[in-house]
Amino acid sequence: MTVPDTHLVERWRTTFAMWRSSGLSVAAFCRSRELNLSSFYRWRKILDDLDRPSTTRPRSEPDPLPIPSFVPIRVIPDAVIEVILPSGVQLRVPLSADARQLAYLVQALGATPC
Repeated sequence: MTVPDTHLVERWRTTFAMWRSSGLSVAAFCRSRELNLSSFYRWRKILDDLDRPSTTRPRSEPDPLPIPSFVPIRVIPDAVIEVILPSGVQLRVPLSADARQLAYLVQALGATPC
């Protein structure tokens, strides 16, 4: 942020001190002093930023990169059984397959179920 003119800063500091001691709302104070309301709020933010101690790091210091924390996993394929029908059709079926559905499948492929 560029530092504004010191005369303007002091003038607005004085203006804000007068507003605080006036007991008026911001809108009423600005009307009575013929001040632009948006300028009042903009200068209040500017002065707040100037008065607030900087807690940010200098721009030359990059943000640290997070250290990845991957957990290695090993994928184990499901156990399967292989069925070879007399027609030569091969089926690889997970052990968790429903026996009734497997029988329908074998029958549909033209072989008699076991």
